[in-house]
Amino acid sequence: MKVIVTEHRFGIGAPLPEKLYNEVSYGDGIKAQTVLLLNEGIVAHKRLCKIMSSLTHGVVNLSTGTMNKFHMDFANRLTESGELEIIKQDLLAGEVMNTDDTTMRVLERIVYPKNEETDDLVTYERAEKKSFRATLRTHSNDQSTLYTVNPKKDKKGIERDKILPAYRGKLCHDHESKFYNYGEDNSACGGHLLRDLKGLHDLYNCPWAEKVRIFVSGMNEYKNKDLALGVVSCDPQKLLFFENEYDQILELGRLELKQRKEAEWGYAEFNAMVNRLTGFKDNYMLFMRDYKVPFTNNLAERDLRSEKTKEKVSGLFRSWDGIVAHSKIRSFISTAKKRGIDLFSAITQALQGKPVFTT
Repeated sequence: MKVIVTEHRFGIGAPLPEKLYNEVSYGDGIKAQTVLLLNEGIVAHKRLCKIMSSLTHGVVNLSTGTMNKFHMDFANRLTESGELEIIKQDLLAGEVMNTDDTTMRVLERIVYPKNEETDDLVTYERAEKKSFRATLRTHSNDQSTLYTVNPKKDKKGIERDKILPAYRGKLCHDHESKFYNYGEDNSACGGHLLRDLKGLHDLYNCPWAEKVRIFVSGMNEYKNKDLALGVVSCDPQKLLFFENEYDQILELGRLELKQRKEAEWGYAEFNAMVNRLTGFKDNYMLFMRDYKVPFTNNLAERDLRSEKTKEKVSGLFRSWDGIVAHSKIRSFISTAKKRGIDLFSAITQALQGKPVFTT
């Protein structure tokens, strides 16, 4: 790393450019490195201060406050420049969107008025001897990622985000009831289904669950072979066979269920799975009916994995504005990675006000 120091001189009383108002102003290179290491490298603030000082042989000694300012300013710039809006529009225009959410610890949370349509101002609540749980939600496709933050994991947060209510494509998720209210069609994650079936077989001694698991896995294997050969849709006759096989296995499950007593070990779990597969057949079969729809919701889960790593490193966010800023920056970084754009160059470009993403 090479440090370049530039001295600017102005006459007494001369107007100063905003970016040079302070006696010491940092360039876009330092800012971009800080933003990148804090959000993608997931380096803690104090450790990053020492790293930057070491890399510059003690010339650049940033405080945690200065780093936080870089962080907040960059997040605000992403909103003002329209980069986040471009990401949102790409997601809304896509045929398939994956969504999932997780909780993050924060010392402060936002409190919305009971009637959010009024002009009442929001307030903030500070935690005492504990931390709050904020909900971080991802909206993902192969090219874009957009994170949002809400105080709770409820439908109100989804409506507040104004993303899923405006989406008209196929929505993939982990079979969460709140998500079924959005999208033209819904696909339930096959990966979660396989794990639940394995648990039903292993924990509750249900041989039928293993039959279903083998059948569902077989469909996915068939689809993967088709995709590897460049086939973009399931053969109609084969799809009809899978549809009938699905119904036959469910009927077999109902018959086996009748032979059990309600008080018997595992009856309630067995019954719940039969009802689930009966009521949500269209959602579990959508990945076969439309090859563009993935078998699992792993794309959204991968996009959330880095956020859980962030929580492990940092422990929690100290302010609501901090977690919101982080979600904006992570949206930008994740999208840049998916599009094969160099992260340092992308952040530097955005800092300079140059467009990074195109519609």
